Amino acid sequence: MASEQLDAEGVFVVRGACAASLCADLHAEITAGVQLVLTLPQTMAERLRPPSCRHILPMALSAADDVLDDPSHRSSFRFPLSPRAAAVIRALLSGGAGAALLAALGPDAELSELTTITSLPGAAAQAMHADGNWSAAQPRIVTAFVALHDVLDECVGPTRFCPSTHAPRCFADGVWRPPTKERAAERSPTWYELRAGDAVLMDSTTWHCGGANTSEGSWRTLLSLAFVAPSAGGGPAAAAAAAAADGDSERRLRLGDLAPA
Repeated sequence: MASEQLDAEGVFVVRGACAASLCADLHAEITAGVQLVLTLPQTMAERLRPPSCRHILPMALSAADDVLDDPSHRSSFRFPLSPRAAAVIRALLSGGAGAALLAALGPDAELSELTTITSLPGAAAQAMHADGNWSAAQPRIVTAFVALHDVLDECVGPTRFCPSTHAPRCFADGVWRPPTKERAAERSPTWYELRAGDAVLMDSTTWHCGGANTSEGSWRTLLSLAFVAPSAGGGPAAAAAAAAADGDSERRLRLGDLAPA
């Protein structure tokens, strides 16, 4: 089962998680949004940063969230949770990917982060990293990367993963460690050929990085969704519980409402 492999290796590919036609519609929408971002002026802080050809842009977590119709700078841009985006998310969670997430996180897990990732030609490879440090006290977070188009050539910079790096049991001394270049080389990072609609599920503590886009003109675009398990303690789930107190949770996607039982 997908959830068992996710538990064992920290990363798993779900083939055909979403219809390619839905992904194509969202891909066109995101491409237009990124093209708009590239025309927007930069803030002083943005101009001082090294130029980047990788754009990680946030998307609203619900249709009720306000977004700027006319953003003044790149930093103020955010995608709305459009009908196309909602259709992709619901399709993703209604099938095998949703079942795996449900088994991993439980029905009360909530969507905690929603972003688009676009790598343009010239994008440099990221350093190997994990999206969080492992801790027994923190709620589990699983991210789904949805391919919105075919990613079949390494030259477009697909994400590289180091399976079995997400938990202390993956290390000889039983202690989880963040990646370094040397540690990652010992793990033989791998990438997956993806068709539009395929999804990669990943524990947030799994080592990974975006590759360099050395293509002549191909963009690589993913939709990224992070779900956080509920927790009675601190961390992201506690923030979600606090939001529930003022009614905000009604606007958040909950796995139990969308994924198959």
